[in-house]
Amino acid sequence: MNKLRLYAFLSFALSIVVVSSYGQVSNLSISEEYEKYRDSLKNTDYPWTLPIMGAKVRELGFDIPYPVGAMFTYGHSVQKLTIDDLAVSFDPNNLIDVSSIARLQSMQANVDAYQARVDFWLLPFLNIFGVGGRIRAVSNVHLGLPIDLRFNVTTEGTNAGWGAVVAGGVGPMVMTGNFVMNWTWTGNVNGPSSTTLFDGRVGYMFRFPRKPDKNLVVLVGASYLGLNRVSEGAADIDKILGITPEGRKEAAEQLDDWYNDLTDPAKELFGGIYDGFSGWLKNDESSKLYYSFSKRLYYPISMTDGANYQINHRFM
Repeated sequence: MNKLRLYAFLSFALSIVVVSSYGQVSNLSISEEYEKYRDSLKNTDYPWTLPIMGAKVRELGFDIPYPVGAMFTYGHSVQKLTIDDLAVSFDPNNLIDVSSIARLQSMQANVDAYQARVDFWLLPFLNIFGVGGRIRAVSNVHLGLPIDLRFNVTTEGTNAGWGAVVAGGVGPMVMTGNFVMNWTWTGNVNGPSSTTLFDGRVGYMFRFPRKPDKNLVVLVGASYLGLNRVSEGAADIDKILGITPEGRKEAAEQLDDWYNDLTDPAKELFGGIYDGFSGWLKNDESSKLYYSFSKRLYYPISMTDGANYQINHRFM
């Protein structure tokens, strides 16, 4: 599945579009074997409680998925963020807005998400599911604050969430609408980061006349991914930057040049940041930097395309 999807921490979100939505078999016949299969469904008792109205739908000749399913998914995405209202300080009680001087040249993350998922078909057309897993994101950052820095940040965390799928079809055409809510916990952010995904798709089901429980669905659609706006936390800049002694010296010189060019009111405003960075660069003082910022995806809406191959009624 190819998808341009942008996301700050992870998540993975991406990565959890429902494949079980295409397990229904239409009551339209395309072969003698298919007609026999339909007749067997109509004359077979439905043994499960879920989905609600499952027995009634079976009597009409529809083959619906098993009421409970499980899957494991892996997703990889490349994400870009826009950062606003950045405030930082070496004092957690005195964050200073540095939006006027911070030059975030670029921020791009490569995110790997691993998730386990359990599905419950509540109604023949409604699937409720829960997800949980791990993410790992490597962010490439080019920042001027006020020194020019290029560094990679590796973030790992645990995520959990839930979602719902509405699915249906007319003849060989299938349609799905997905909603997913996910929360990710990482060590350097206060509280969980939440993501919300809305996804809609339409597709065409290719059936195998001699094997009624097998099909291939090709589909296209669009999705929207939203993030919680504000993030707060603390980071150990020694671990993030891994700066060499030579790099410290060069960065300290850039910092001094920047500070000396400031007006007196600006020096008073940014003096705390200057003292903190200068102490870290020159004297190995505390390297814990506290921050707060607003974030949004550069492209929150993306196009999707993909395919689902159902081997039989149990595996896909």
